[in-house]
Amino acid sequence: MVARVEGRLDDLAKRFDRSDWMELLAAVLLALATIAAAWSAYQATRWGGNQSNAYSEAAALRAEANEAETEAAEGLEVDVEMFSTWLVLAAEGNEQGAEAIRRRLRDEFRPAFDEWLGEAPLSEVPPGRPFDLPKYDEIAGDAAREAAERFRAADAAGVRAREANQTGDDFVLVAVIMASVLFFTSVSTKLRSRSLRLIMLLLAVVLFAVGTAFMFSLPQSVAI
Repeated sequence: MVARVEGRLDDLAKRFDRSDWMELLAAVLLALATIAAAWSAYQATRWGGNQSNAYSEAAALRAEANEAETEAAEGLEVDVEMFSTWLVLAAEGNEQGAEAIRRRLRDEFRPAFDEWLGEAPLSEVPPGRPFDLPKYDEIAGDAAREAAERFRAADAAGVRAREANQTGDDFVLVAVIMASVLFFTSVSTKLRSRSLRLIMLLLAVVLFAVGTAFMFSLPQSVAI
C-alpha cells in the first residue's frame, strides 16, 4: 500500500516539473501583485482625500479662531475705553454721567465692574482694576478661550492632514514596489534559462513580501 502511494507521488512529480512550478508561481505573483497595486492606488486616493478634508477643516477652524480672537480684542478695547471714561467722570464728581456709563457697560464687563466697585466705600474709587478680577476672566474671557481652543483644534487638524499625506505617499511607494514585482515576474516568463527565470522570480517574491508587509503595516481607509 505504501509503495503504491509512493509510486503515484513519483509519477506526479515527474509530470509536474520545475517549469510548471515557475509558471504557476509567476501566475500567482502577477495576480496578487496586481491586486495589491490596485488596493494601494485606492488607498493613496483615499488618504489624499482625507488630507484635503483635514486641511479644509484646519483652515475653517483658524478662520473661526481669528474671528473669536478679534471679538475678544474688540471687547477688551471697548471695556477699557468705557472704564477710562467712567474714571474721568468719577474723578470730576459727575455721578450722573458715571452712572450712565455704568449702565452702558457690556454684559460681559458689568459683573466684574460692580464687584470691583463694591470693594470700596461709596464715593471712592477702589484700588486696582476690574480687569484683574477672576469674574472678568470668567465671563469676558470666553471669546479668548474659544479662540485658543479653536487654534488647538486647527493645529490638530493640520497634524492629521500631514499624517494623511505621509500615509498616501507610503501607499504610492507600495504601488511602485508592486509594479516592480509585476516587471520581474513578467520578465521571468520571457526567459529561456531556468536559472535566470528562478532569479527573477525570487526577486519578485522578496519584493512582494516586503511590499505586502509594508502595506499591511499602514492604516487602511475604507468607505462605501
